[in-house]
Amino acid sequence: MGFWRQFLSLFPGRPISLARRATLYAAALMGGMAIVCVLAIFATVLVMGTESARRAGAAQAAEIVQKVASHDLSLSEIGPTELQSAYSWRPIHQTLFHDASGRLVARGYVVDAPTPTETIRRALDTAAMQTSVHGGVVWTAAPLTVGGQTIGVVSVGIARWRVLTSYLAALLPLFAASLAFMLVAIPLAVVAVRRRAQPLETLADFADKMTQQRAAGATNGRIEIRTGDEFEKLAGALNEMTTRQEKLRRQIHRLAYVDPATQLPNHERFRRELYDFLDRGDSTARNGAVIVFDLDRLRRLLETLGHEAADELLRAVAERVAHAIKRVDRLVRMQDSVERPSVLARLRGHEFAVLAPSFANDEEAMRFAQMATSAINQAFDWRELKLTLDCAAGAVVAPRDGRDPDTLTRNARLALASARQQGNCARFFTSSMDRDATSRFTLEKDMRLALERGEFRAYFQPKIELATGRIVGAEALARWVRPDRTIVSPGVFVPAAEETGLIAQVGDAVMREACWNAAAWAREGFPIQVAVNVSPLQFRDERFPEHVIRILEEAAMPALCLELEVTESVVMENPEQAMRMIEPLRARGVRFAIDDFGCGHSSLASLSRLPFDVLKIDQQFVAGLESDRHAPAIVETILAMAATLDMNVVAEGIEREKDAAFLRRRGCGYGQGFLYGAAEPAPEFGERLRRGRTPALSIEADVA
Repeated sequence: MGFWRQFLSLFPGRPISLARRATLYAAALMGGMAIVCVLAIFATVLVMGTESARRAGAAQAAEIVQKVASHDLSLSEIGPTELQSAYSWRPIHQTLFHDASGRLVARGYVVDAPTPTETIRRALDTAAMQTSVHGGVVWTAAPLTVGGQTIGVVSVGIARWRVLTSYLAALLPLFAASLAFMLVAIPLAVVAVRRRAQPLETLADFADKMTQQRAAGATNGRIEIRTGDEFEKLAGALNEMTTRQEKLRRQIHRLAYVDPATQLPNHERFRRELYDFLDRGDSTARNGAVIVFDLDRLRRLLETLGHEAADELLRAVAERVAHAIKRVDRLVRMQDSVERPSVLARLRGHEFAVLAPSFANDEEAMRFAQMATSAINQAFDWRELKLTLDCAAGAVVAPRDGRDPDTLTRNARLALASARQQGNCARFFTSSMDRDATSRFTLEKDMRLALERGEFRAYFQPKIELATGRIVGAEALARWVRPDRTIVSPGVFVPAAEETGLIAQVGDAVMREACWNAAAWAREGFPIQVAVNVSPLQFRDERFPEHVIRILEEAAMPALCLELEVTESVVMENPEQAMRMIEPLRARGVRFAIDDFGCGHSSLASLSRLPFDVLKIDQQFVAGLESDRHAPAIVETILAMAATLDMNVVAEGIEREKDAAFLRRRGCGYGQGFLYGAAEPAPEFGERLRRGRTPALSIEADVA
């Protein structure tokens, strides 16, 4: 095998296939067998020729001896002419006569040859026939005996090649027949092997074709072999494997690039479409638009539906969005919508995106986004329900607003966030949005670092009994105090904390510090109630009651000294869930207050079912007592309702003495605001408790 590999390696270019290799092997085998046969014949002829020459020489020598004896000739009378005429035979190479002393007395020859002296000597000495081979001539020396006396020796030399020639002449027809057989048999064998191996070459070519197709992203094709043997079975197995592989490839492609619920292109497929658009040479000639739609109503609906119903709704919404985009595409882009239609994809849960590949100008792109948003926001019927999708859109111009898909999608989402803040509308990306996003990202990073360092502190604003003016409690407000003692306004970090979900960690830090300080003041003899604001994110956590109880136990604070303030909107969002949060804590003695009362949509029936202890009148009503003619009536109504429900009332944002006087006359028990002091750190507030006095108006830069 090593020889054949080296031999085949001498042929450059395409490697020799197995079928061609089998053909070469067959031809070489037939040729080798023919050569072996010829060599065997030659060897046989050679052996037979030597032996035949010996036998012929012995016979000829005996015949000559007989003839010499019958003619009664003396050796001196025998001459060359007589020998040649009387005793010549075609295979005989030479005939020699020696006397008893070994002297040559006569010679009859065809050609000259060396004399076999040693053989002649042995014949004279032994008086017996001797044979030897010299230079391709087989010599036979026979003693001449007359009257029982050896008078000489006759030597007959027969050329071995002459005997072989005679044999070969006889075998020539056989050689001719063998050669003719080989000339016919070798091509027939090659053709037969080639034909039998052709299916194997077909299979190899099919495998090469499948490899090329797989590299190009396709694996379709079939191979037809009808031989009725193993090749046909192998071809069938390959066809079945190829079919399964192509089916699997299509399934993988669908999983990778198609959204299973809506059958729309998914996020990865949308990125590829953006790549193709940006890579095209005409992408800078006519701008395209990337529009991201957020269907907020769809998100809320999906949260309330089961899996099958959610999938059905998603399909219905996808069809509606696709129909709306197609209709707007025809209206705005007209002919371009046929030549280069828009691509709609579902990026994630309730977020869809459109790539509109060409627009004449930005105004046309804006009209497309606005019309698409308006069309999607139209009410539609589903399961006998009238639904709206609450759609907002953010759009970017490509490639102006981004040179890669990720940048375009990110900027479109920034524009979407701005559109969501302004209502259900469409907004295009501006550079200021990027700067704002960068600022928010930096702020979030700083907030996380501040939480690790413990920079969020509890500042305490006094809560005053309006009738007596004494401090009866405090509200713990979050303040961000940097290492350089600068204070970040809550108006800056609170919205960012709510947006990023860090508000729960900030609230926990403030609650923990407030409880530890309240417990310390109680041990000093100042057992005041400390109110702590609870964020919606904290209140929705099922583990919230356990967390509050653990903080109380760690601080060794009486539960009666803690008051939790929950906004009206959070309570009314899910009253049953609010009850689950409130009951375990209220059983421990924790008090609850409704913060910002009057700004939400609570009803008297809802309030009567929820075990709240305190109503806090929002500061906008207190501030409007002088300027808003409806504010006094609203405040009086709240106070009357609280009295009916046997709840205490705390008025927020009191800054003027006449507002405090109005509230006292109407029966409001407690108040807080800059009139009684701004929020201050725990040491300063503790000192205020120890002095036991409440200063007059003291407005600081802190924002409650």
